[in-house]
Amino acid sequence: MTLEIKTWRIIDIINWSKEYLAKHNIDSPRLTIELMLVSVLSIDRVKLYTDYDKPLSNEELTTIREMLKQRIKRVPLQYILGQVQFLDNTFIVNKDVLIPRPETEELVSLVINENDCNKKYKILDIGTGSGCIALSLAKKFQYSEVTAIDNSTSALKIAKQNSLDLNVENIKFIYADILESEPQLKYDIIISNPPYVSSNELEEIEPELTYEPRTALTDNSDGLEFYRRFVTIFKNILSIEGQFYLELNSSLAEEVKSLFETEYDIEIVKDLFGKPRILKGRLS
Repeated sequence: MTLEIKTWRIIDIINWSKEYLAKHNIDSPRLTIELMLVSVLSIDRVKLYTDYDKPLSNEELTTIREMLKQRIKRVPLQYILGQVQFLDNTFIVNKDVLIPRPETEELVSLVINENDCNKKYKILDIGTGSGCIALSLAKKFQYSEVTAIDNSTSALKIAKQNSLDLNVENIKFIYADILESEPQLKYDIIISNPPYVSSNELEEIEPELTYEPRTALTDNSDGLEFYRRFVTIFKNILSIEGQFYLELNSSLAEEVKSLFETEYDIEIVKDLFGKPRILKGRLS
């Protein structure tokens, strides 16, 4: 990839890069280069077009060039930028944590909409990753105590940094493997986006997903291992009136439902596209 030596204005970079990215079958090529420029130039997207004649420095051009090289290798844009928007906040992300998806925003929004933000809950987030779920809830439920657990020290480091950046104090992070250990407290709200991609599905994933932490994507089995564990332990760690909210692999929704329905009162909630995406429930 070469950018010939000349004066490159913002509009030149946008026009050249969107064609370059499209040629390499990268989704949303214009948006991709816009977000790269916003990050490198520290401006908002409107400025890209009000200041379209602004030339880039050699240093800025070099940075953009390296970003484009990474993207055509199918490195996720969020990792290239080092951050992602989740609901109302910006979170640091890197290769040690899963990139949060819109369906996870729906999961968190459901919890916020169904519960009283002025109450004091004990909230547990299982497999916190970047902390996007736990920290979003901690900011909304300011009187509550949020516990976020993960079995990756690297992920917990990112989550803790995000808590500092967002000035969230009503949260604690704990290293724990939920498949091996069981929390000793009882919680009013339990939430999780567990690894639910089956080993068979993993063989067919898009190239970008190969950059994300495998242990956050798959249980290296049938995609149900964590749900089986939840069936076993939730009866011990849910408070009497407690509720749980679990993100689902839509293709495994019926299997997950059959695991829970004999021991819990459950409901499957569909996402914006009509796919079964969230299992919510309580003790029978």
